[in-house]
Amino acid sequence: MGRHNDDMGATSGRLPAARGRDADLDGADGFGFDKQRGSRRRWVWGALAVALVAMLVGSSFVWRSAADSCGDHSVTVAADPAIAEVMTEIGKRASADSCYTFAVESVAGKDIPARLADGDRSPDLWVADSAYQTSRVGAQVRRTLAEVSPSVASSPAVIVGRSVADYDSWVDVIGRSDLRVSSPIDSATGNAPIIGAVAGAEKGKIAPAKLAEAMSAMAVAQNNVRKSDETDQERLQLANTSSVLAVTTEQQYLNFVRVNTGSQLTAKTPADGTVLLEYPLVNSASEARRADAAGAGKALAAAAASDEGRDLLGNAGFRNPDGSGIGDKVTELTIADPKGLDKAMNQWQVLAVPMRTLVVLDGSGSMQATIGDSTRAKVLIEGALEGLRLFPNNAQVGSWLFGIDKGGPGIDWDQLAPIKRLDSPGHREKLVSVTNDALTNRLGGGTGLYDTALAAYTKVQDSYDPSYSNSVILMTDGTNEDEDSITLEQLLAELKRRQDPARPVLLVTMGISDDADTTALKQIANVTGATTHVERSVDDVKGVFYEAIAARLAAAGR
Repeated sequence: MGRHNDDMGATSGRLPAARGRDADLDGADGFGFDKQRGSRRRWVWGALAVALVAMLVGSSFVWRSAADSCGDHSVTVAADPAIAEVMTEIGKRASADSCYTFAVESVAGKDIPARLADGDRSPDLWVADSAYQTSRVGAQVRRTLAEVSPSVASSPAVIVGRSVADYDSWVDVIGRSDLRVSSPIDSATGNAPIIGAVAGAEKGKIAPAKLAEAMSAMAVAQNNVRKSDETDQERLQLANTSSVLAVTTEQQYLNFVRVNTGSQLTAKTPADGTVLLEYPLVNSASEARRADAAGAGKALAAAAASDEGRDLLGNAGFRNPDGSGIGDKVTELTIADPKGLDKAMNQWQVLAVPMRTLVVLDGSGSMQATIGDSTRAKVLIEGALEGLRLFPNNAQVGSWLFGIDKGGPGIDWDQLAPIKRLDSPGHREKLVSVTNDALTNRLGGGTGLYDTALAAYTKVQDSYDPSYSNSVILMTDGTNEDEDSITLEQLLAELKRRQDPARPVLLVTMGISDDADTTALKQIANVTGATTHVERSVDDVKGVFYEAIAARLAAAGR
């Protein structure tokens, strides 16, 4: 250890001086000394020998005492996988200059809460990928994670692909259906696009409705394509061999292209800027070890901030904490109001819950009327099938056709397909087939709106699945024409009576053309906390599926 070597050097440095004085004495007297003088000289030699032994023993005692004073100060460090390897090297440098021995372990963001909740076996220190993560995890495990260093390094979030377009903002990026990104809850590379989008909305550059729609699209896409255990390197490899885009950090990108020679990947940031991952160091030790961990944290942070530490981090692809050191300076996007980020992440948690819905299609005769250069039925077919393609594989979707007596005398609805996961064998294909057939070959009669709305709501609520966001999407071009049905007032009263916070169900309504009873549809949706829309084109119908997903935000009070 460095300090011990200095002590040893000081001791050995004194030895030549002692020998020098002895030589001078010997030289002054000559080699033919008499007995008296020989006795005196023997006494001097003896005294010097004793002094030398005392000095050696004393210095050895000092060295041993210094070593013993350090004791066994082993410190465990959990580090984000991206920075774990270089922090291991920095830990070795810190160990050489302190009384601590650092054992660094790579721990993914999704695993860190369990590690920090493990009592005395909690890591002493944690190098996270963002301050947001330390705050979130600390609140989750109900512990105070004292900041040792706000940032030991940084790296900007980037969009990576074989062909990356120029994007104005992160909102334009997160709405892509082929985007691959880590979980925004567990990783800063996942929430960086959301932070960037929220920052744009905060500055008034992005409308709140557009932000909500983009986040809904992102939730749909990620539920469909993201594996829970997919790593940044796996996403980069996929982007390198296909046309998909991935969100990662500059550091991960640089390491990938360094190892994968000949890679065609490029990296860009949106025109309005990007988010810096700051890699803070926090004290995560148990109560009994917290004081010792604080000292160890200062030693580790100092080693990371040293010239040697900066070189190690730079060689690993990281920038300095202020964003300097590698490449061009980036425009950093930050959120002025922390509540804005909290709200956005709460919204994401709502949106990330997979959707379970019953799609109810109007099969009345009026659906044969024209709308633009098509018919209402064809617009509904195209829109419904496009919307169906938007739903991720883990969504549960069923379908009904309704009119008057479609399911037999007195029953205005008929089940076309049960509510099942879209990745169930043949289910997605069946939904496509029955929708095409019903809206092509089974149109006719009047519209039994009110009885159908209540029956669909009751069906979804009675079969409620708490692992999903449960809803009904009802599409119609007309008004209630069933003289034997309940009234609008009775329907609204019954929907209100059936409200159950433990089994919330949204009833989203959509009017096809201006002939739809928008007043009634709005009241039906409002009483369940959902939204209503009037659609006149395929794109409008497609949009309602995103709206149905986004409607959960309002229902959750976010």
